[in-house]
Order: sequence, then C-alpha cells, then structure tokens
Amino acid sequence: MSRRDSGASSIASRRSRRSNTGGEGDSQRSKEAKFFEECQAAYVAVLDDTHDAITSRSQLSSVLHQSGRNPSQKTLDKYWTAKTKKLTYDEFCDIMRKEKPTTTSDLLNAFKKIDINGDGFITHDELSRVLTQRGEKMTSKEVETMIAEADDDGDRKLNYNEFCKMLMSTASKCRQLSKEKIDKKMKTERKTKEKAQPASKLGKDTSPTPHPRKRASINKTLPPVAKVAPKATEPRNLKSWNQTHRKGCCLFEHGKLVSHQYALEVSTSTALWLTVKPMNLHPETATDGPLPDIRVYLVRQRDDGTLGDLVAFTNLKSQQKYCLNQDLRAGTYRLLPMTTGCRFKPRERQPKSKAQLTKKDGEDYAILKPFRNALADIFELVDLDGNGTLSREEFNIFQLRTSGESVDDDAWEVVEENFELKKGELTRKGFMDLNQMEANDLEGDTDDLWETLHSMGFADDLKLDEALPFVIDVFTDKCKSHIKALPLQSGGSALEMAVCDSVMRSSEDRIKIKEADDAVMHCLAGDAIFTVVVENKSSSKFSLRMDCGKSSNCSSSRPDLDHTLVIPSRAAVVGHHLMPVKESEDWTVKCTETVIT
Repeated sequence: MSRRDSGASSIASRRSRRSNTGGEGDSQRSKEAKFFEECQAAYVAVLDDTHDAITSRSQLSSVLHQSGRNPSQKTLDKYWTAKTKKLTYDEFCDIMRKEKPTTTSDLLNAFKKIDINGDGFITHDELSRVLTQRGEKMTSKEVETMIAEADDDGDRKLNYNEFCKMLMSTASKCRQLSKEKIDKKMKTERKTKEKAQPASKLGKDTSPTPHPRKRASINKTLPPVAKVAPKATEPRNLKSWNQTHRKGCCLFEHGKLVSHQYALEVSTSTALWLTVKPMNLHPETATDGPLPDIRVYLVRQRDDGTLGDLVAFTNLKSQQKYCLNQDLRAGTYRLLPMTTGCRFKPRERQPKSKAQLTKKDGEDYAILKPFRNALADIFELVDLDGNGTLSREEFNIFQLRTSGESVDDDAWEVVEENFELKKGELTRKGFMDLNQMEANDLEGDTDDLWETLHSMGFADDLKLDEALPFVIDVFTDKCKSHIKALPLQSGGSALEMAVCDSVMRSSEDRIKIKEADDAVMHCLAGDAIFTVVVENKSSSKFSLRMDCGKSSNCSSSRPDLDHTLVIPSRAAVVGHHLMPVKESEDWTVKCTETVIT
C-alpha cells in the first residue's frame, strides 16, 4: 500500500523533532541563568510582564522572533493549535528550549543556495522570485519594502553577507534593549519595596538575590529498593476475577512524552486490581540495570469525554510491577500511563552510521533483515491486545502515529483485499507484506520508511531506544471490564494535575517555602520514587530554584538535579521526581529551594 494509492494512506510517517537537552560546559548553572534571562527579555519585550499569558498566535510569533528564533508556519502550528487559548511564560520557556535561534551561518547558507554564480550578490528579481514563490511566501509589497531598506546604493543587487550581519546586529540590539528594560523595571520595583519597608530594615543588605537557604529543607535517606519488602498484596481469590490484558508504549514527540491511553468502563460497582510493568521485547538481551518506571493514574471520564478528578494511582510496587487496589463505582474512567523520566530519557547518543533498509532485487526492493526485525518489533508495539493480529482499531492507532491520517473505509478495504487476514484482522505476515509493497512503491527512496521508524522510537542504527513498551493487566471481581485503546497522546494538564494531587493527598512532609507567600513543598516517598510537588496558593507567580545537587545515588526527571522552574499562581507543579541510580544501595535526597526574584 503506497502513499500514491487513492484507497489507502502510506505507512510512512512524520519525523519526530527532539530537543537536545545535553550540552558541554564548565558551568551548567550559569547557562541556565543566561537562558532564563533570554526568555524573560524576549517575553517582556512583547507582553510587558511574565505574569501575562500569550493569547494569540501572532503574539507567540512575535516573542519567538524577539528571542532570535525564526519560527515557520509549521512550527507555530505545532505550538498553537486550534484548541490553544493561551500559553504561559513557563510553557514559552519550554518552547525556547526546543527551537534553536537563527545564526548568521543559517542565513548565509540559505542565501548561498540561490546565489548561482557565487559572487556574494543576489539581484532583486531573483530574491523577489524566491521569497514570493517558494516556501512560506511573502507578498510582493513586503519583499520590495525589505529590499529597499537593504539596498543602500540602489544598484538592484543585495550583498547578502552584509545584509546578514545587519540582520543579526539588529536582532542583538533588540534583545539588549529588552534586557535593559527588565533591569530598569527590577530596579524600580526594588526601590519601591525598600521605601515600603520599616526604617529598621532599610539598613539591611537586600541584594544580591536570590538568597539561598543555609540548610537543605529536604534531607532524607532511603533504604535500598532491592531490599524493601513489597507493600503490594494481591487479592487472595484473584484467579477467579475477570482479567483484561493490554499493551502500550511511551514515546518521545518533540522532546515530550506521549503514550497510549485507555478508556475503562465497568457496568457495576466492583473491586479493581491493576498492575503495570515495563515490557522487554527481547528478554535474551536484557541488561542488569534497573528498568524504567511506569505508572498508571486512574481518573474519572465525564460523559463529554473530558477528564475529571483522580481516583487512584499505582502507588504500590512488587518487583517490576506497579499496582493499585481500588473500589470503583459503575462508570467510565481513563487510564493515564506515565513514566517519570528519571531513567527513560530522550536519546543523547549519535549513531555512527545509518542502517541500510532495502536493496535492489531484480525489479523489486527487498527488505533487509535488520529492517525486518525492526518491523517485527513495531508489530509487537502495535498489537495492543496481544492476540497476534492487528484489528482495524489497532492499525488505525498506528497510522495516526506514523502518518497523522486515520484509516477510512476505503483504506481498510485495500488492506482486506491485498494482505493476509485472520478473523478480520491483519496478520504478522500481512503486515510484513504491506511494508514490502511500500518499499517497492518507493523505488529505493527510504525517507518515508525512516519516518515510520523514527516515529516509533528507533534510532538510525535501528536500536529501539526512544520507546518504553509496557503491559497493563486489569482485574475486576463483579463484572467484566471493557477497555478501549486510544491513540498515543500527551497526558497534558490532566496528567500533571493527577500526579500533583496524588502527592498532595498522601504527602508525608509539607514544607513551607519561607521566601514565598503561601507556597508549600509536598514530599512523597514511594517504594522506588521520591516526588516533590510545589503548591502555590497565592495570586502571584514566582520562579523557584530546586537544587538537589547534593543528593546521592539519585537521578532526576529534570535535565539536571539543580533545576529552576516557574510556579504559576494558584497551581501545583512537580519539582522533581527522583529515583535511585543503583537499587542495591541507599539513596539520599537533599534539596535546597531558593526563590528567584
């Protein structure tokens, strides 16, 4: 089945963009501080204050341009969808991490592609033709205005080397003006605060900020996970309960986690026992290290499909399984899988070479064994009920992930007519034959095949290192549950709220943040995960540096143990998830919080 077939969509898929969270340097902290300075400078240049939200697509475009980025329409579509109402400053900072600023080299390379004779000049007619007819088109009036400003001598030629330098210099000056605007505003605010203070306090040094606490607010040593007795206890008569089995996976999309979700329906009140664990597609090559964590949050699903309050989560651990035991009322619920990111992280390594996928075989293109093995793994990831075949629903979820297109009646009819089925479902052989036909139709061009592989978590060397497969087993004692698999998607605010609620409900320690008004840190130590949630009850937003750098035998869900985040007003945010690097050893969590002013 090919992209060119009118009856079906291609197996090929969109490429995933990944943010590079790594980087070398002597001072990660200074880089982090500089990054937030750049974010703030760009933001206030357009919106005056970081407490204000971005409320339109054009505002987002303006702020990104102010930061030195050059967002395409496709980039803006990614962050400002039809459902987007606003973006907070914190969300803007996340976007800034993913989108690289435009460099002089980027601009020069673009101009060189249309400089046919390589003399460093482009005629106005050539530039106008490119800008009005290719890519994201400009109007003729916009192009003429731009060229007129850049053509100093009026010879109808553009020295693009000088033009690029002028553009970058102007952008730099704009960013500097924004920074000066922030500095001036902060000085004014500081003077206002000093005037409002009692006379006895005016003599005290109020700078520099932030003021770090002398002692860690959180200091807790936990025993080796491998030696902790499991707290989860299966119901005694579990074998007589109704069981439903589902598979799924977590993947990275633009540096953010997405996963399968599930709608769970029970027809009557029942007890629920649910377990989830990572799934190794190749047990024979398993490593000795600890597996990534995987949890499930159970929330109510309203009649209109929106999600409600948290009901329960897998807070108990038994070996590699995370478990929950809960009494449910009749109704519909949503299962939201989640991994903290302490162990399952975006790819940092760069494969040395790119695997060959096909080779010419007469008039056809044969799929090579490494690619065939990767397709076999994809089949396992897509076979969500584990019955060895792909239903139309499962194949549709796969197509949505890899091509963004659903499987309509015509497309499924093509599958039924051309490939092996069993009880109306696509067999493993049929899936392989379908991909073989795709390879032949592409006539040696493997770009679309690579897009499919990348979207399912494969690297260029065909190592599956950006996918976390898992298995969910649901047991109910009073009725048979119905579970509907949903497309891979982000848990979004519903999952964030569920995680925060789970910690705030069960937290063992509540620590007041002295430098912030009405803000608290909630700490929950689970069997293998330590989570800190910051709750801001005030009407003001603030930035908080959470330095866990003195922790031992710990890995964080954040890019670094020393992390700064923005806490919106009247909201709760996960500060850190922490897990032991070595489960056979003690692990100590130490965290010092500092409000950034």
